Amino acid sequence: MKILIIGLTSSGLGGMEYHNLGNYIIMEPLIDELQKTFTECQIRTSIQMSDEYCQKWNIVSLKEKRFYTYGLYTGVKTFIDIFKIGFWKLFALSGLKLNFLLNSSSLLSEINNADLVIDFSGDIYGDNAFWTKFLESNAELIFARMLNKKIAMLIGSPGPFKSTWRQILAKSNLMNIDLLTNREAKSTEFLEYIGIKGNHIYSTACPSVLFQKEPEELMSEIYQKEGLDKDRNRPLVGLILCGWNMPVAPFNKWPREDWEYQSFIELIDYLISEKNVDVCVMSHQNGTDKDGNFIKQNDHKIIGRLLALIGNKYTQDRLFSLKGLYTAAESKAIIGKFDILVSGRVHGAVQGLSQCIPTAIIDYGHEPRAHKLKGFAEIYDVSENVMDPLNIEQMKLVISQTIDNKEQYAQKLQKRVPQVQELALKNFVLLKELSEK
Repeated sequence: MKILIIGLTSSGLGGMEYHNLGNYIIMEPLIDELQKTFTECQIRTSIQMSDEYCQKWNIVSLKEKRFYTYGLYTGVKTFIDIFKIGFWKLFALSGLKLNFLLNSSSLLSEINNADLVIDFSGDIYGDNAFWTKFLESNAELIFARMLNKKIAMLIGSPGPFKSTWRQILAKSNLMNIDLLTNREAKSTEFLEYIGIKGNHIYSTACPSVLFQKEPEELMSEIYQKEGLDKDRNRPLVGLILCGWNMPVAPFNKWPREDWEYQSFIELIDYLISEKNVDVCVMSHQNGTDKDGNFIKQNDHKIIGRLLALIGNKYTQDRLFSLKGLYTAAESKAIIGKFDILVSGRVHGAVQGLSQCIPTAIIDYGHEPRAHKLKGFAEIYDVSENVMDPLNIEQMKLVISQTIDNKEQYAQKLQKRVPQVQELALKNFVLLKELSEK
């Protein structure tokens, strides 16, 4: 089985692996389960993974520029490919297959050589994609359809499609691929609402629930460094913040005005002074320098400014942030030390929920809104724990109830998480069935 993974998660080198850690906790179990489902399969992907990752997981990451850029260069390549595949299809209908036309294009040859094409676009397929990215993604799906490949758009949260032309393209492609699995039912409901439906569309769950944390025996030095190895007299609340939770767009705006932090300052004051808990503020995102080393990125800036505005009001044991920068697996182990998690990143929340840690989810504070947050909350049966960051009283109430009822919350998750894991594995059962048709 030759598998080609494409899609709008094809960011530059380091983006999937090291930057938004939520992306990586999907990628690793996706590759793992594909290899378990299709033994001896060959996996090639336009997602830009490091050489170390490719060697570890025995995959090929296609490093040509056209697979991860969406400007003039890629546009010209795609325009030429339209003519190549058009002529190939025209002659193929008359019995003459001019395969040199396909082989002269890196993209067309990759699609042509694949038995199964998987589109892994997450929540980007829709208005979240810049128009050039959206056009390129749809062109790739059209090419795969013209080459009669089995196509699956896997574990996504497509939409919204506010513009008519995006809806038309989405409907044309998504109604005519072989399999579409959404990682939460909200996306399926949304697609049905705009007329994209069929027996090839399923609501499943995200494989991120299967992601494994760093083994405990490798975490002792990190726990000691971060002060997570000692017994505490009070519950420890982890607080993950990101630019999406802020009241003003864009998510990476910098610098921000001091008033934009006010709801989180008030929330931290409430948690420490009235709920008598300790708070660790952390990022679920990193950056990398030109040598691939971790550096602080947008979310770290927000956390740093938030703590600077609070100043020395609380001692280090009551309010602190992490000193180091960590991988997704290390971050999951760190989150496992929290008694309660409050997360503004959905896959940061999954890192807690999958460990049965009572978790409250902070919604986006500005447009574009993300229906996936409510969808993920529904699938873990915690819809009542999604909070509006612009409503401080709601945040206080939800987190207070989570702290006060943490035992019952954890017990509910202990029953629900295995069910979510089964739903996540359903993606690969459906892929196996597709491959055998």
